[in-house]
Amino acid sequence: MSTPPRQHVKRAILIMTVREIEALQAKLNEMEDEDEQRALEEDVTGKILWLCWCGICAEVDEQLPKVVDYLRKEANMRVSGTTRLNVVVIAVLQGLHNMSVAMLFTAGTDPGDDQTHLQRIMRDAGAGTSKHQLLLAARAAEQAKWSGTNRGAPAIDNQSTTPSTNSQTPSTRVV
Repeated sequence: MSTPPRQHVKRAILIMTVREIEALQAKLNEMEDEDEQRALEEDVTGKILWLCWCGICAEVDEQLPKVVDYLRKEANMRVSGTTRLNVVVIAVLQGLHNMSVAMLFTAGTDPGDDQTHLQRIMRDAGAGTSKHQLLLAARAAEQAKWSGTNRGAPAIDNQSTTPSTNSQTPSTRVV
């Protein structure tokens, strides 16, 4: 039995992502700068979380048609004293109830700072945002600013627009 083309694409993306994670991990292992280490750690963690999230979504996409098919088959069964529509409604309500109970035990109402941070780095990875690349770009911009005409003279940071994943509002600072 051959694998459908869509499965080949998914497998190729999975292999490519794992290789990216391995490359980032190798770079992290060689890194001595603490700021770059932290940025790479976030990139690695974000990619791993994103890969897991995509796997969960793919599993739901694969299982959902099976669940719908099962409910349709259940609706076609004859149940004494109950109409087909009632069987489907009851089955759907029971399924929704079971899912809501499971979600109550797994999801907090107020995510803590750690959970919020992990969600942010996962979303950054999904968007293709690299904390390490942002750090290197910010350093290059800072170095370019200091290697310009203002040699030796203090300058006021003009809050240039550098891409950032930080949700805090930037503050004006004197350099």
